[in-house]
Amino acid sequence: MSIHEAFHETMEKDIEFDAAKIMELFDKIKDNLNYHEVINNILTRNSFPNVVERIKYLRDKSTAFLDKQLTVSYQGMDCKFETLFDLVGWIFSVTGLIPDDATAADYYHPLVILYGQWCQTLLGKKDKQPQVVQITWFTQESIKRVCLGSSLDKPKKARKDSARENILVPTGLAKEDERNKSYMPGDEGQLIGHCAETFPALLIKLLGNKVALADVGGVAVKPFEALKVEDKLAIPDMAVRKKLLENPCANCKVILLRLGNINLDNFSTNNF
Repeated sequence: MSIHEAFHETMEKDIEFDAAKIMELFDKIKDNLNYHEVINNILTRNSFPNVVERIKYLRDKSTAFLDKQLTVSYQGMDCKFETLFDLVGWIFSVTGLIPDDATAADYYHPLVILYGQWCQTLLGKKDKQPQVVQITWFTQESIKRVCLGSSLDKPKKARKDSARENILVPTGLAKEDERNKSYMPGDEGQLIGHCAETFPALLIKLLGNKVALADVGGVAVKPFEALKVEDKLAIPDMAVRKKLLENPCANCKVILLRLGNINLDNFSTNNF
């Protein structure tokens, strides 16, 4: 089954779910991993109960941030997550299959919109929502995959202990002297490694030569704007794309290009 079918039936129905219904679906996936076609890796599957439990904990506490980083497996490789949105993105990334005929317009964009909507629904507080959500799609040894992530991270004063930086530096996607660096103009720009593309890039890096880098693509969405439009699942017209979608920023470009043979045009808002 495709990813949205693993959650329920259609994205049009899924996007209307309230928080209780979303959590009910997460529990159903957790209790029947084979049926929902969660990636067939024992360490990934063993992570599922902890991920769902931590999402429930964060909802009850009405906070986006875990008290301490949670180690979660992606195909047998450890990642350290620290927000509700990291955890929801992981569920999207390991559950179900990608249709063979999936395109950015008819599948990947609606899926990241669904992710953004569920992030907002699960926590609800506007001041604790990510400014950008992102989906990256790729092929891993003939199997289509997606990874989803968000830009929400710790306040700047706490970023020295960020899980994102502590993972990116050892992988070579960020350098030790870049921990407090931004390649964006101005003094208030997002620091490198804190954008929505961070975890998708990290997971691809961990997969190594199993991924066809030249075919990797993605799209970033501004949920505060994109979730307000009437037909939110539809690809926006060119006239309003700059308002609803986001091209990779200067920080993202640095990290993406460090993956290797990446075509940045595949991440352009004009690429579908």
